[in-house]
Amino acid sequence: MQSYPTPPPLPSVKFTAERTRRSLPAGDNLIAVDRGAYVPRPDSAAPLWSQRQYITLARCEAVLHAHTSAISLTHEAAAVVQGIASPSAEPDIRVAVPHNHSRTRRPLPQQTYVHANGRHSGRRVAAVRSTTAPVLDDVRVVGGLRVTTPLRTAMDCAFDLPALDAIVVVDSALRAVCRPDRFTGRCCGDLSATAAIDTLKAMIEEQGLRAGKRRARAVVDIADPRAESPGESMLRGVVHAVGLPDPQIQERWLDDGEMAEYFLDLAWPEYRLALEFDGYGKYRASSDLRDEKHREMRLRNAGGWQVHRVEWGDLRDRESFGRRLVDLFPPSAARLTRRRKDLWL
Repeated sequence: MQSYPTPPPLPSVKFTAERTRRSLPAGDNLIAVDRGAYVPRPDSAAPLWSQRQYITLARCEAVLHAHTSAISLTHEAAAVVQGIASPSAEPDIRVAVPHNHSRTRRPLPQQTYVHANGRHSGRRVAAVRSTTAPVLDDVRVVGGLRVTTPLRTAMDCAFDLPALDAIVVVDSALRAVCRPDRFTGRCCGDLSATAAIDTLKAMIEEQGLRAGKRRARAVVDIADPRAESPGESMLRGVVHAVGLPDPQIQERWLDDGEMAEYFLDLAWPEYRLALEFDGYGKYRASSDLRDEKHREMRLRNAGGWQVHRVEWGDLRDRESFGRRLVDLFPPSAARLTRRRKDLWL
């Protein structure tokens, strides 16, 4: 029995026989997500990420409905439906079709999101048809929608997304099938980390001359199911891309003085250096912030660690951030770094 993450609930999409909403009740507060496909407006009280996920899921259902011969959703669309992390809050909706006689990209209606701090324009998103078709064993049904399996989704993203975006999906898909336990290091899912990564590598080689193979190999070589957030995955991707020494992931440090144990996102014990990713919503209460400050104080004072915090804003300019990372290391390590082109592609 396969163990996957709990997928998010699908919105209720209303379809019309024509491209307008003329046949739908006039009083419904509906917005178009595709031609002839409508959903109630997302709740403005919900966080922006939740509203965007809601619209993305509606688009997934609408695009699959519009392509009656489609094999499945693929790439980031398949990831979102399965609860696997995606590098974009509003990805293009990719669908595998047996034949492609029309244009490959079709724009979908752009959305405007209303939130407590104002109105936000969504991404310009398209429905994308692909004839790189998965085999039957690589397709599953989630909430009534046909999607590629986690490992197939990871492989497609490794081939076709920029490497530092792809690693977000690949890590999350591996986590879904491996379910690692940070305390024991063991995997509680269907596959061990080694078996899952080996399976992905074999799947890549089976793709023959498909474009993007060099990038796909590089992404899977650095993939790890122990990454616990998209930010951690992308941060580790930059670390590898600039050629820094391989970090320890979820490094465990025992604080004997307080009989406590702490886990570091990325660590280099030989340099007593650690990177911690601070994602949105990490500190939900003031007590969370106090606990984190105390933890960092103990790491510095009792453990001798240098702890550097990273936020999403740091990752927007990856060139500049990469140079700052190198500067954290002693000259003996920094001068050995070499940019990895296969991870910047």
